[in-house]
Amino acid sequence: MIETAVMLAGGKGTRLRPLTYTTPKPLLPVGNLPIMDHILNLLFLHKFRKIVIAVNYLGDQIINHLIAKWVDKGVEIIAPLINPADTADAVRKLSNYIDGDFIVTMGDVITNIDLRSFADYHEKSGNVASIALIEVPLLRDFGAVLVDHEGYIHHFLEKPDLQEMYVASVAFAMSIARRINLFANLANSGFYAFKREILEILEDSPHLMDFGKHVFPWLLENGYKVSGWYAADAYWIDVGRPATFLRANFDLLDGNAEPLKPYGKAINGNYFGENIELGHGTTIIPPVALGDNIQVEDGAVIGPYAVIGSDTFIGKNTQIRYSVIIGKTRILENVLIENSILAKNILIENNTVIKENSVIGDEVVIRSGSILGPGAVVYQ
Repeated sequence: MIETAVMLAGGKGTRLRPLTYTTPKPLLPVGNLPIMDHILNLLFLHKFRKIVIAVNYLGDQIINHLIAKWVDKGVEIIAPLINPADTADAVRKLSNYIDGDFIVTMGDVITNIDLRSFADYHEKSGNVASIALIEVPLLRDFGAVLVDHEGYIHHFLEKPDLQEMYVASVAFAMSIARRINLFANLANSGFYAFKREILEILEDSPHLMDFGKHVFPWLLENGYKVSGWYAADAYWIDVGRPATFLRANFDLLDGNAEPLKPYGKAINGNYFGENIELGHGTTIIPPVALGDNIQVEDGAVIGPYAVIGSDTFIGKNTQIRYSVIIGKTRILENVLIENSILAKNILIENNTVIKENSVIGDEVVIRSGSILGPGAVVYQ
């Protein structure tokens, strides 16, 4: 049984700036839990007992988090600081820590993929590599694959348009005897399984830097078989942009990614942490997730779809909906926050409006009477 997982958690999260200027993307919270904790919980649930984490950008924060929260969980975690050129190079640099066959996971997506079934499928296939494939509505932001009826991958298309997909499928159908299907809605999830042999290939081929762009095409060109495993009914979302970060939070509130769920105790469609004080006339409209040590004053309206992190103060008659407040923030009176993301240690003064896909970075002060949006981005 495969028990080793490699988590890639070193990216800079540039599309989520300013949130990632001071917090590494894997530690950004979804449902008031860091993204990487959701994946670690999934690995623990599926009986992976050794997890090697590639740490780079703001890596000290990740290491400190792992020490604080994961040391006594009964799983071996190794998190070396490395400086890789890309995904495959990260695994290359971690090879001394990897025992036997292994899987590779992303540390910055939210998914409930059955990683044990995926690992078992790969082990039974006997192939050097397998890729978990997920269903997406559009492939323009993902890599498409050409897969035959036995599940073998024959070709990769990196973020193709419709014409490229059609031409590729026709060409392959004409060039080889067996029937080739282009699964137009199946994409590379970024979750892989490998025989340990891949480490020797990476060592002998230092020019192979990225799995999708370099390693998998090289394997096919050199006669290796690569399997595609369809993660049927799995939830998967790349939280690399503010819009998808919000969507992931809301989807967890809706229970779309079970067994993943927000932090806190579930009560009537909401999730509540410890030490929450609700003022007179406060209205909670489900679904909502509130962290620890939150004070909400009289007449405030929270929800629907509000995720509010720990150590946050919300003043009288303030309304927060379809938004994420990461935490340690003071929001004063008569404030409206809608369809927006607020980072940490922020002060929002009275009579302020923040809406329509605005993003506020750490340590910002928004003065009384300000109106921000659509698409406002504010940071120090």
